[in-house]
Amino acid sequence: MRPFRLLVAVLVALGVSTPVAAQFKKLKDAASKAAEQKAATPAPAPATSASAPADGGVVVVTPEVVDRLLAGDKAAKTEREKAGKEDTPYGRYTRAKIAYAVAQPKCGAAQATWIQRAAADEKLVNRYTAAMDKAMAAQQKGDMAGYEAGAYVALAIIDPSCAVKDPQQPDGYNDMQRAVEERANQAKIRATGFTDRELGLTSDRVLAILTGGDAPDGASASEKSAVSAKGPELKSMYGIRDAQAERVAKQAPVPDSTRATAQVQVQAPTAASGFNQCMMNNVQKHEKEVQALGDRGSAAQEAGNTALMMAIADTIRQIQMAGCSR
Repeated sequence: MRPFRLLVAVLVALGVSTPVAAQFKKLKDAASKAAEQKAATPAPAPATSASAPADGGVVVVTPEVVDRLLAGDKAAKTEREKAGKEDTPYGRYTRAKIAYAVAQPKCGAAQATWIQRAAADEKLVNRYTAAMDKAMAAQQKGDMAGYEAGAYVALAIIDPSCAVKDPQQPDGYNDMQRAVEERANQAKIRATGFTDRELGLTSDRVLAILTGGDAPDGASASEKSAVSAKGPELKSMYGIRDAQAERVAKQAPVPDSTRATAQVQVQAPTAASGFNQCMMNNVQKHEKEVQALGDRGSAAQEAGNTALMMAIADTIRQIQMAGCSR
């Protein structure tokens, strides 16, 4: 539309008295010149997010930008939770891992009261002993899978939470996890309306303000105010802990693992030499079995599976004391 108006304007300026051929030539020259000028004029840059200019300028953090970041984080978490609920190897492993983590404190509390409960309930002890006897019978046949299954039956008598197993990662788990994280990232992009680059620039600037670092070109008072207004939510999103929280965590008493370990370690015999000799003979007779159980017990301890470690230690104790009397 604009070139046509330009041609009309030129035509009027030339006047009707000019010969037609001359008018056409001048019109053509004028149109060509206008097109060249238009091509030489740089096109305006496409509109982009106010938080991350396409020309690489400084990111501007506003309350609206902060809200979009938080919304993106929420969307990413929702996507991860969705993946964890799906009937896939990743989803099943994730649910089993959560169940194990939830069960551990319950099992620890049950173990702490096991001695008192066993002393007050003979039937309970008999059930536990019978289950461990079956587990030992399997172990003596070299059936370690049967032994472990039997040990978990015994652990369930202490408390059902003690029989919850630490799941084994499925093959290709790292690739599955990366795929879920990509899903979460795409959900974040959709929720924020930012590109990957904009998210990176904005997050870097917000993190610098949160931690007192040097933001590119400095942070304005309004930016600091926008971040401060949602400080706790942003710190939680980025996994930042306050210095006071760090000090409290360092000062908190560390659980005494030696107490639990002491309950399952085989106690050194202190009775007559005949009793000691009997136990030594049992250990020598079943040296390979005891060694195999010891290795499994160490593996269970390293994996944090105290319940299984206790069951294995109890099996070793029974092997040592079989047929021995004080």
